[in-house]
Amino acid sequence: MWFRKLPILTLLALLSISLSAQESDPPKNEFRATWMATVINLDWPASGGLQVRFQKSSLQDRLDDMKEAGINALFFQIRTEGDALYDSDIEPWSRYVTGQEGKAPDPYWDPLAFVIEEAHKRGMELHAWLNPYRAMRTIPGDFTQKINSQISGVEYESLEPFLKRYENETILEKSSGTSERDSLHVANKNPEWLLVLNDAIAIMNPGLPEVIDYNVQVVMDVVNRYDVDGIHFDDYFYPYPPNQMASNNNESLDDETFAMYPRGFENKGDWRRNNIDIFVEALYDSIQQVKPWVKFGISPFGIWKNGTPSGISGMDAYSVIYGDAIAWLETKTIDYITPQLYWAFSRFGTGQDYGALADWWADQAYENDLHTYPGHGLYRSSSSTFTGTLFGENEIPRQVRHNRNNEKISGSVFFRSSNVTTYSSKGFADSLKNNFYRYPALQPVMAWKDTTAPSSPENLIVQRDSETEYIFNLSWDRPSDEVIAKISSSGHVDTLLKYAIYRVDSSVNPDESSEMEIISNLVGITGETSFTDIAPPSDNSHWYFVTAVSRNNIESEPTIAVEGGIVVSTEFSEDRPSQLSLEQNFPNPFNPSTNITFTLTESGFTELKVFDLLGREVATLVQENRNAGDHTIRFDASDLSSGIYIYRLNTSSGSLHRVMTLIK
Repeated sequence: MWFRKLPILTLLALLSISLSAQESDPPKNEFRATWMATVINLDWPASGGLQVRFQKSSLQDRLDDMKEAGINALFFQIRTEGDALYDSDIEPWSRYVTGQEGKAPDPYWDPLAFVIEEAHKRGMELHAWLNPYRAMRTIPGDFTQKINSQISGVEYESLEPFLKRYENETILEKSSGTSERDSLHVANKNPEWLLVLNDAIAIMNPGLPEVIDYNVQVVMDVVNRYDVDGIHFDDYFYPYPPNQMASNNNESLDDETFAMYPRGFENKGDWRRNNIDIFVEALYDSIQQVKPWVKFGISPFGIWKNGTPSGISGMDAYSVIYGDAIAWLETKTIDYITPQLYWAFSRFGTGQDYGALADWWADQAYENDLHTYPGHGLYRSSSSTFTGTLFGENEIPRQVRHNRNNEKISGSVFFRSSNVTTYSSKGFADSLKNNFYRYPALQPVMAWKDTTAPSSPENLIVQRDSETEYIFNLSWDRPSDEVIAKISSSGHVDTLLKYAIYRVDSSVNPDESSEMEIISNLVGITGETSFTDIAPPSDNSHWYFVTAVSRNNIESEPTIAVEGGIVVSTEFSEDRPSQLSLEQNFPNPFNPSTNITFTLTESGFTELKVFDLLGREVATLVQENRNAGDHTIRFDASDLSSGIYIYRLNTSSGSLHRVMTLIK
């Protein structure tokens, strides 16, 4: 058997990883998303005005990291305060991407078009995240003191995680007026639309019909011109405390608007909520007319009403920021809801409880046949991005398990992307990669959207790597007929496909349809027509087949399975050149460093590199001329995640490789 050829420590490590990960098989369809915040350069880019080539490469690297962690959807922030991180004729270029508002990138590029293309290559969805009302984000220097003086008791405790989302990040200086804004900015084009609250922030007045029309125009410009998979709004409607409308300073700011456009309402709170509802419904209807396959979702504040569900208390969206998410669910003017549940499971009688809130929101969406993907406060696991009460290292994993155990919940969304892809959140990316998201997943199917299956891919070819027996290169052709195309009433055509790659360990030609139902057979999802797989050793032959997957995650019939061959071992070949040796690293498994020893009997150019199981180079240890003799190299993997890695020695006289295991 193949495992007899592995060193005993390696075998025990593999078994340990396997046992620790096997809570249960994850679902084949699951929403696994994260927010990438661009406001004040939180997640990307590192700074406004950074060279374009660095912005592009950084974005690609972050997408690679998210893909490796199992993330399959990205909420990419493209509008932060009446600006645009894309090419717009309506609003100015954002200073967060170019360093100066209104200045186009030089050399020119379009970050939104770029990130859509890169996400789709990786089989990921791209949801354009816009803030619909914020016009100017300004923060006084005494921010924390002001918050503490105006909010007290349990209400403050419920709001604290939200106020601290950006507390330790770079804070912008307070704006001295609209002169700092570009001429295309709403503050200069239509200053009469703005409500200025506490001389601190400015929002577009949600009660003005002109503002509703303008915001629909901004979003539909994106929908029409870009191949986005979704439109996403966050929780900023009317302002949060301390700048809330229902305060002595701000309560009367929209009196004139209320008197001019009452629409039969006598209660201003009901009217404010209806202003938001009208906008949401108008936008949803517009999206359905133009591109009905585009998803529309909102992530409201996690408490709808104080006291709902029973035992929950604190600030609520309904009465403070006038966001009535239940109305959107009941009118079905959104496709999914992502309540921001940035609290832990209840402790010591606190009024906010993740489990109770997640289940309540799931029930509301389920009753209206819509999807729920709760938002997790992953940033609260990291002392570098949150200074309040930190989550324990088991809090977010427990929340993900809770979601998995509720059939009415279809996934998770993590705030923020930097906390997923760095070690600052207690190695959470390792938990995703090795446990919760150890197999790739398609996004959930929305039954109310087009469920037509695409045609199958054609001409599947499987080729074993010429040098390495366990690497298989697959390629195929797109379906040749037009069944893949969806045409909207406005004439837009959707031909976007991604592909699901299956590997089956079988001594005979497998039954593709039944094998598709086994989640462990799904080895990859890609938007391209090629894929490289690293197969494990087996006594049986590996077979591959591929399906085409529509925008709504409907799979085609599989291709006929193609045999790849048997992988005997991932150890070095027995017929290796006699003058060359590569020893098993020691210690193995290791954390965080290990020694790699090799022997050269001829001097010459030598390379020693390390690769992950996707074949990506993660380290170059030697790349120079070396003399004949024994050599030992120290490999430090402090920056890498737990997993199995391959190290390869290349010389003029031959090539050898071995496998090592990193466990953190």
